[in-house]
Amino acid sequence: MKAATNSFYRDLTLQMDVIGALVMRELHTRFGRSNIGYLWLIGEPLLLATVIGTLHAFQPGHFGSTMPPVPFGLLGYCVFIIFRGIIGRAEGVVEGNLPLMYHRMISVLNLSVARAVIEGAGCTCSLIILMSLAILLGYADLPARPLYLMLAVAWMILLSFAVGLNVSAFTFGRPTLGRLVHPVCYFLMPLSGGFTAVAWLTPDLQKAMIWNPMVCLFEYARYGMFEGASDQFLFPGYVNGSIAFFLYTGLIGIRRLRNRIHL
Repeated sequence: MKAATNSFYRDLTLQMDVIGALVMRELHTRFGRSNIGYLWLIGEPLLLATVIGTLHAFQPGHFGSTMPPVPFGLLGYCVFIIFRGIIGRAEGVVEGNLPLMYHRMISVLNLSVARAVIEGAGCTCSLIILMSLAILLGYADLPARPLYLMLAVAWMILLSFAVGLNVSAFTFGRPTLGRLVHPVCYFLMPLSGGFTAVAWLTPDLQKAMIWNPMVCLFEYARYGMFEGASDQFLFPGYVNGSIAFFLYTGLIGIRRLRNRIHL
């Protein structure tokens, strides 16, 4: 029993070292060390989200809601770009790293985890920075239920990673499908619930929207951030079930994908 435990921790440590090395390689490949270097990991989503927050600063409110428009827009966009970033990077993850697949210890799962860590960390840091500035400038209040907000962000990273595994498996060797990934992500933006609370919709639209697990995640995020947000559409079981389903199908997909890789 002890030998099996030691073997497990040794293998886990090895995998963590591999993922850490892949993260550093990806950062160096994408951003280099010139200019501000690795800080572009935060800078890119920071600049985009700043534009969104500035646009919302000139809006009086949302349908009479008590949720302030600036943090509402920042929260919706910063959490959504976690999904967009991870899914967008999932397409082509194998083609861009085929030479690394010569090493037996490196798998498609390692590559996917490394990219998810980078995108998730960058977008989360951007959310923290921008929301802190909004609070300091008086546009927002401190999170009313911070644990719910942190849970929503963690769930979004997990859901995006799970869906990304499926994207990696289905787009490998299919360039036409790969080109559709980015347009589909933008098409999902208005359907994600990031910029519209479910409580504002008609009953028929509410019933349709809550089938999208991302909508539930944004409801959790807003409930964590705003005191007056509704908790009517929080379904943790459905969110966990959706993540488990996409993770299961994604793991099966990348396992079959390994057999299609010819080095």
